[in-house]
Amino acid sequence: MSSPLPFPSLAPPAHAPALASRRHCLQLGVAGLIGGGSAQAAEVMTVRYPAPQSPLDSRSQDLIDLLGAALRRTDASHGLHRLEPSQEVLTELRQFVELDADRGLLHVTWATPSAQRKTRARPVNFDARRGLLGMRVSLIDQQRLPDFAGVTDLAGLRRFAIGQGLAWPDVEVYQACGLRVFTVSGYENLFRMLLAGRFDLFPRGVGEVFDEYQARHADMPRLAVEPSLLLVYPYPYHFYFAPSQTALAARVETGLLAMKADGSFDAHLWRHHGPAVAKAKLRTRRVLRLSNPNLGHEAEREADASLAYWMNPPPAHRG
Repeated sequence: MSSPLPFPSLAPPAHAPALASRRHCLQLGVAGLIGGGSAQAAEVMTVRYPAPQSPLDSRSQDLIDLLGAALRRTDASHGLHRLEPSQEVLTELRQFVELDADRGLLHVTWATPSAQRKTRARPVNFDARRGLLGMRVSLIDQQRLPDFAGVTDLAGLRRFAIGQGLAWPDVEVYQACGLRVFTVSGYENLFRMLLAGRFDLFPRGVGEVFDEYQARHADMPRLAVEPSLLLVYPYPYHFYFAPSQTALAARVETGLLAMKADGSFDAHLWRHHGPAVAKAKLRTRRVLRLSNPNLGHEAEREADASLAYWMNPPPAHRG
């Protein structure tokens, strides 16, 4: 008789729709058949992550892939897994509400540390993007391109209003640096309000900005990527798990550390973000450094080290 798996089964919540329960049962039944009839030995764990905010939202694909890679590294020791998106589309605020409630609608999300966010969710303190999300290239209205050409410092940047999502932790960063922030509810609304002139620039992570531009430029021909500025601030990105998912958090951390040790984490980063980093031409941009009020001076040193890393690819990942 096989010994019990060291990781508990993530069964659907009691209030989940019947369809979800039937899907879960079917999944376990198929796994049992594949495993020669031993349901316990072949049980598949369902891990739910946040669904995209819209059909055009591909911001988190690298994180979904990284989560899957970390879980695959531990399949042999912890059992098979199955990743699936949440049945509801949840804002970041709602994601943490659901993690805190721990009802099974969501098992994991990803975010940066925030002093304003009070949560019972369990973080894994591993920067899933190695500081890249704190390196910001802005989307702007093409008609405004000349307005940013002369900006060389934060004082010059303070003449402009920055657009951000409601309750995004970046708002705290920009406001702490004396920048004006216009907040918007709804991810897609940010692009529309930028072009409507409600704010002047929409800073995006280097790994996000070109995909966002490409996905919307046909319908928004005035959308442009600002070519000269790079905002840099500490912005580590961690996985957060529901309070009951201690074993899942430990499993993912084990997988991530194994990937970092053998170089496959670096390979993941450059596979997903290398083309965008090259397109951003980081070395040609004027760097404006901002402080993150949620993090200390050590985080600023780490942000500088991350900038150096992305500006100087390891030999194996140079184009």
